[in-house]
Amino acid sequence: MSKVNNIIGSRSVSSASCNSLVSDLDDIIDNGLEDISINKSSRPSSTSRTQKAKRIRFYHNGNKYFSGVVVPVASERYRSFDSLTTELTNILMKSVTLPSGVRTIYSMEGRKVSCLDELEDGKEYVCSGKGEIFKKIDYAKPEIVKGRRTSNIKFTVQSNQPARISPPDCVRPRIVTLIRNGIKPRKVLRLLLNKRNASSMEQVLSALTEAAQLDSGAVRKVFTLSGQPVTLLPQFFSAEDVFFVYGNERYSQDDFELEFEESKAIQSYKKTPGLRNGVGPKPKMPKKELNRTYESDENLLVKLSKDNNIVLPMSLRQKYTVGRMIGDGNFAIVRLCTDKTTTEEYALKIIDKSKCKGKEDMVENEVRILRKLSHPNIMSLIDEQDTKAMLYLVCELVKGGDLFDAITVAQKFSEDQAALMITHLTSALAYLHNLNIVHRDVKPENLLVDIQEGKIKTLKLGDFGLACEVSRPLYTVCGTPTYVAPEILAESGYGLKIDVWAAGVILYILLCGYPPFVSHDNDQEKLFDCILSGQYDFPDEYWQDVSSSAKELIQNMLQLAPELRFSAEDVLDHPWLQIASC
Repeated sequence: MSKVNNIIGSRSVSSASCNSLVSDLDDIIDNGLEDISINKSSRPSSTSRTQKAKRIRFYHNGNKYFSGVVVPVASERYRSFDSLTTELTNILMKSVTLPSGVRTIYSMEGRKVSCLDELEDGKEYVCSGKGEIFKKIDYAKPEIVKGRRTSNIKFTVQSNQPARISPPDCVRPRIVTLIRNGIKPRKVLRLLLNKRNASSMEQVLSALTEAAQLDSGAVRKVFTLSGQPVTLLPQFFSAEDVFFVYGNERYSQDDFELEFEESKAIQSYKKTPGLRNGVGPKPKMPKKELNRTYESDENLLVKLSKDNNIVLPMSLRQKYTVGRMIGDGNFAIVRLCTDKTTTEEYALKIIDKSKCKGKEDMVENEVRILRKLSHPNIMSLIDEQDTKAMLYLVCELVKGGDLFDAITVAQKFSEDQAALMITHLTSALAYLHNLNIVHRDVKPENLLVDIQEGKIKTLKLGDFGLACEVSRPLYTVCGTPTYVAPEILAESGYGLKIDVWAAGVILYILLCGYPPFVSHDNDQEKLFDCILSGQYDFPDEYWQDVSSSAKELIQNMLQLAPELRFSAEDVLDHPWLQIASC
């Protein structure tokens, strides 16, 4: 654990809100993740696109339940093959599981497509993830059972948009408990159902088969705890959340009688979060790390922070004027700057390269990622200039400060305000995760807020200093102790869902004013023990007025097992977040 303490303690974090003002603005997606649409101002007219576009249907590799989507492909719309795979990733991730996004496109015969010109009008193709082998199945014919189509997926088609699949209204993310058929005491396990693995009865059975690993093969029969057969999709999303799973084996009424060990296992899953040891005063928010003083008055950053006549590189000097300092950190300062033409105000982040020795790759990686990003809830990078001594980043300015300061003032927030902020945060995270980017430092200090008439209207995610692309499990221990996920501390390998854990901690704080995992004597080892064991509670003194739906969402975001933890898209699908749109 000392290794964990040393690495986390060595992370340099900007303490001022404006130091997290590092993001990107290349091509804003009109409606975020909720509805993928084309930026009309930067695309050809619908008439010209219709004349030139190839109408192509894309399937999901090996998925016999996915009926495909039709996408108009034209060179005017997609400047490169990668831009097509990126949009296909955003479209398909609404309905299927693609951990690494669309990386390869195959013809129906299994030939790999490498450029846009190889795609033929009216033909069908198969999308796959990284390293997947092409699976040759009959994609064009969904399975027929008892004389009817099994899939109850509906298509939503908008003008000039590819078809987008909408799962049935009953489907929502939830964790179910499964009792695997076999010799008693039987194995009890859990499975996360969501729109990507449970859009039809057949998809649910496929997910159950993969989870249960029955000796007899595929799951064919499912029963409730009382022994009632489960034959309809809505039954998996009703009050019942414990199910017996069978293949083609015979069953008897005795099978639905639970042994003590089985009941104990089920009850352990149904328990509310563990209570903290002892009862004490209301925990406090962790302190915001204070800015460190510079080494000497001769430091270049000190001069830049004090100089009212700062000279910018020529390309920036022609566009902007520099104002007062609004933030500083260990190797950067942030000053107000104004566009000379539009009078729009921005934040100018000046990074001293001499202070970044040994961390050059981190800075380069941050900027490289920012150039890729375009989302209304992610801080935007407006302009940049690299010189021998300094890196200048002109960023979007949010004048409301960071969420940490807002929490300090408000103490806690109403459910509708909390739901709004978590909607904005998880919308940004879902966008990042669809691009296979993990942030790794989600915390209130890195969330900037726009406050109007005393209420938070917008939240934006910033500071991508620890962000990276994920292609395999990560093992680097990093982040901020209060918000760090258990799999990071366990050094067991982690991925995208560590960001959801951090968002769950933030949601807990928003609703009560203190974090779920604390050490009253500020012992970091004890804090980490609490996180690793998942010990937190909802004491009535602070939670009696909070809805059960909000608590349920927190529990699903703070699941110890990453495979059971909600994804960012699952959080967005949760009914409680509908409060934000009221």
